Amino acid sequence: CYLDLRWSPRQTLPSAPGCLSFNQVIFTRKLKFRVGFDLSRTAEVKVQTLLEGRCTGDVEVQSDWIYATFQVPLQGKLESKVQNFRCVYHNWEYLKCTWQPGLLAPRGVRYGLYYWYEGLSHAVQCDDYIQDHDINIGCILQNLSQAEYKDLNICVNGSAAATLLRPLYVTLRLHNLAKPSPPKQLVVSMSASEELHVAWDPPGGETPPQCLEYEVQLAEDLEESVSTQMETALTISRANQSHIPCVRVRGRTNIFCADQGFWSEWTQECFSGMESKVTSISFTSFIKPVWDQVPVAAMSICWCPALELGSWFKTKKERVTNMDTLSLHLSPSFVRGNMTRSGS
Repeated sequence: CYLDLRWSPRQTLPSAPGCLSFNQVIFTRKLKFRVGFDLSRTAEVKVQTLLEGRCTGDVEVQSDWIYATFQVPLQGKLESKVQNFRCVYHNWEYLKCTWQPGLLAPRGVRYGLYYWYEGLSHAVQCDDYIQDHDINIGCILQNLSQAEYKDLNICVNGSAAATLLRPLYVTLRLHNLAKPSPPKQLVVSMSASEELHVAWDPPGGETPPQCLEYEVQLAEDLEESVSTQMETALTISRANQSHIPCVRVRGRTNIFCADQGFWSEWTQECFSGMESKVTSISFTSFIKPVWDQVPVAAMSICWCPALELGSWFKTKKERVTNMDTLSLHLSPSFVRGNMTRSGS
């Protein structure tokens, strides 16, 4: 899932003491560099030597650029590539990727998923496949915390007797694919001052609580969000305290930790129909923005013994993103060797 670049130093470089030279590929003094490329396209590389020190009068001298291009020969027809490739990073704990066989994939095709990110010495094959009628149609990857906020490069290739199949390359960012579990311990109450109090806990697990934002909705207007916020409590003024509408909450990764993300499922609790008198008790709300972990607010909510739990409506269809157009980085050795062993 990577491309290794190597080159030789110029033979005419000065060797005087105090003369420093290095090759510019994101500024490195090494004679090799490893970087990811979209191998479904032509990769163009250029290298330049910079020279400075006493031998140049402390003035930087630059060589001309040298160029090289590389492209993996594309095999198989485009319609043979897997389709509907999707990945979700569940609760920041495991990545689940699924796909469907290509339109021209023959019966008995064997698919394999390989991945690589900076820090791995070589591409790694999935060891936990999801199957349908003995065909790999998905993979679950665990222990990817070291890949968070890095490019995760994935290849899904296939093999079949007497048929060449087009591989799929994608590059993912786990934090942009995160889907947390629903919030926990949802509590709803009504006070004598006609205020509806809603409170909940973060979902827990590996999801960073400071990375979450929440959406609160009422049953009487499911298409409009009452609030999108980072706090885990909300107070809403109500005109009729004898009736509490159904309330639900969901969460997703906020803009401080990701560019995008999937909403969690809605909480399943449904609160409705309160006629009894309420009694106020104290409740502390911890507001936890990314830049501050100190509790900064307190409020009161009410205990409502007549709250009734019920089932909620069907959740909205899970939002997933088709990854067919994304890119992956593969090494030439990976293409020549490992790609032929998928499904083994």
